[in-house]
Amino acid sequence: MKRILYIICSIFALSSCNYLDIVPTGKVIPEKVTEFRALLTNGYSAFPRYKYLLSLRSDEVMPIVGDSYYMDYIDFAIWQDNSPNTTVNYPWSSPYKAIFYANSVIEDVMSAEEDTEEDSREQVKGEALLLRAYAHFDLLNLYGKPYKPESAMSDRGIPIATQIDIEQKYEAATVEEVYKQIFADIKEGRELLQVEQQVRNVQYRFSKRSAIALEARVRLYHQDWEDALALAEELIPSCPLENLNEETAGDPALITSKEAILSLEVIGSYYLNGGMHITSQLLGKYNQAGDKRFGMYFKENGNYYVCKREYGNNARITFRSGEIYLIAAEAAAHVEGKLELAKTRLKELIANRLTPDYYAEKAAEIDGMNQNQFIEEIANERARELAIEGHRWFDLRRTTRPSMEKTYVLNGEEREITLTQDDIRYTISFPKEATEANPNLRN
Repeated sequence: MKRILYIICSIFALSSCNYLDIVPTGKVIPEKVTEFRALLTNGYSAFPRYKYLLSLRSDEVMPIVGDSYYMDYIDFAIWQDNSPNTTVNYPWSSPYKAIFYANSVIEDVMSAEEDTEEDSREQVKGEALLLRAYAHFDLLNLYGKPYKPESAMSDRGIPIATQIDIEQKYEAATVEEVYKQIFADIKEGRELLQVEQQVRNVQYRFSKRSAIALEARVRLYHQDWEDALALAEELIPSCPLENLNEETAGDPALITSKEAILSLEVIGSYYLNGGMHITSQLLGKYNQAGDKRFGMYFKENGNYYVCKREYGNNARITFRSGEIYLIAAEAAAHVEGKLELAKTRLKELIANRLTPDYYAEKAAEIDGMNQNQFIEEIANERARELAIEGHRWFDLRRTTRPSMEKTYVLNGEEREITLTQDDIRYTISFPKEATEANPNLRN
């Protein structure tokens, strides 16, 4: 079935009888590559801006008591899902909206007229497949149970949407079924892509390099250690690092950084920088004198440290060189006989982040670590390197799912709350509007 090019999609829920409410605003049917490119651009634009909410849910930041937005965000920090007190929510409809656009492209673009030499049917379809894979991956790590090899075939995941069918009854697939679809989309997408690396003004689009980065991350989460290592190693020769000891070095999480591979998501927000403070848990992971990231990422503001990183359109990052080195190091640490390679990759990264004196001290410490000590060090290094970029919550839930204690203030009273080891709240509940509209979705 042909799809219209200019449409407004309102996805209120994946109900048993209605996937999308589609309101046409024009009658232009996409027939040319440039028209399908415009359709896919809508899909990229639909991808949500929410990773700062995961910083709240983890142990990175807390809302500042007395801030005007305190009540909007405190429930995220204390793991109260579907709270009536907030006007902000974790994304549900927006990732599926991005998937809708991707599906529209995937279904019909290969019959499109090639009306430009700057694009192709294959490239556009390949990108759409990668966007669909990434949206499903994000949704799975928000709302699906954490991946465990022994139970993934039965653990509840999220609905898989690969077609536009308003009669389809959407139910949550298992975690393993979702990963199977993600891997299939990545494989097909990578075979179609023709652009090695997108230029900066369209760096939100998938390329050959960012497709490898995506698969490396997904393989890491899926505990396919050898595959994750091989993919990261394939990328590393083309992954320059910002040397933060140099005066001209910039934040590696900016779209302008030489580390940028894919710049789809705005990772910060005005509220993150102005209304939230960095926790003592995160601050305590840094050597403030020897780690150059500390002064680049954070600044003092009264009694607190707050986020110093940019939060506008320039602060877009999805994959960057620093993460690729960390994927290689973590994956190698789990592969027999690769511990020395793992240590080498980590030391290559931190040589560009630490002062020379502190690097020498830290490198010697790493050299003396056994496998378990090194894996713990990788977790801490990911927290330091990728701070406030949306990784920490996903890292906690995919690895040890530790207990966390937080102190907060409500109605003028100081309170404490605990997330226990392996707590069920490591999986975010499906949104209330989704479960009410679709009885097939159960938490």
